Amino acid sequence: DFHLKYDWKVAPKANSGLIFYVKEAPQYGATYSTGLEMQVLDNDGHPDGKITKHRAGDLYDLVKSSAEPVKAVGEWNKAEIISKKGTLTLILNGVEVVKTTLWDENWKNLIAGSKFATWKDWGTFKTGKIALQDHGDEVWYKNIFIKEL
Repeated sequence: DFHLKYDWKVAPKANSGLIFYVKEAPQYGATYSTGLEMQVLDNDGHPDGKITKHRAGDLYDLVKSSAEPVKAVGEWNKAEIISKKGTLTLILNGVEVVKTTLWDENWKNLIAGSKFATWKDWGTFKTGKIALQDHGDEVWYKNIFIKEL
């Protein structure tokens, strides 16, 4: 259980994300092979912005944000990820944008309906590392804080 806070901003057309519950092991390779992602994106300039569940603040490819309080390109956004007793809450600029339950039947159904459906063990780990995603775009992060709950 944790509460993670961080600030981010992107350059035009940039794509990134904060990935969590990453299992580091040779059989998984990249961080996104196991970890969940809160999307960081230029919604208007990057092609992913046209895809449902791929926009800034979304739980990438699983849950669409209930609102889009994302700031303009070049401005700082404040994000929070709270995971407590299986409840996952994503907050963007003070607005709760995603709330879901991890690891239950609904969670398994979300995965089954996503691009991760055939990825072995994706989204199943209850502990792990945190990663800042790099697609080679200009993205900035600052004020990264985490506390155990």
